[in-house]
Amino acid sequence: MRKHRVQLPPEISGFDYKSKLGYVALKAFFRICNDWNTTIDEQMRLLNVGLIQLEKLRKLPAEPLEREHLVRIRCFVLVYKTLVREHNSIPAANRDMRSPRSGNPFFGKSPLNVMLTGGIVGIATVCKAIAGEIPDVELPKAS
Repeated sequence: MRKHRVQLPPEISGFDYKSKLGYVALKAFFRICNDWNTTIDEQMRLLNVGLIQLEKLRKLPAEPLEREHLVRIRCFVLVYKTLVREHNSIPAANRDMRSPRSGNPFFGKSPLNVMLTGGIVGIATVCKAIAGEIPDVELPKAS
C-alpha cells in the first residue's frame, strides 16, 4: 500500500503555531496575574525573568517561548481553572491563592507563596496538589 503525502495550503503549512502558543500563554499569564493582584516582583519570580525581559514579554511578542516558561504558565492556568471551578467565583478563587493552607506541600504557606519561593519545582508541586496533574509540554526533538 502506497502512502500519499498530503500537501497543505501555504497559509496552513507556513503557520507557526509555536509562536502563537507563546502569545496565547503570555496573554493568559498576565490576565491571571491581574486577577491574583500580583506585583511586578512576583511576576518576575513566577516566570524566572528580570524586569527588562518581563517588560519585553508584556508586549506579547509573536515569538516562541522557552519550554520552562510554557510549563510555568501551563501550571498557572491549571491552578487557576481548578480553583475557579472549585469556588465558582474568581474573587473567591483568588483569595484562596493567597490564603495559608495546612498539610503537605503547603505547611502554613499560601499556594502563591509556595510558587514564589519554590521556583519551577514549587510551581509544579502546587499544580499537582491543587489540579492533580503536572502539564506535559512537548519536548524538543533530538537531532
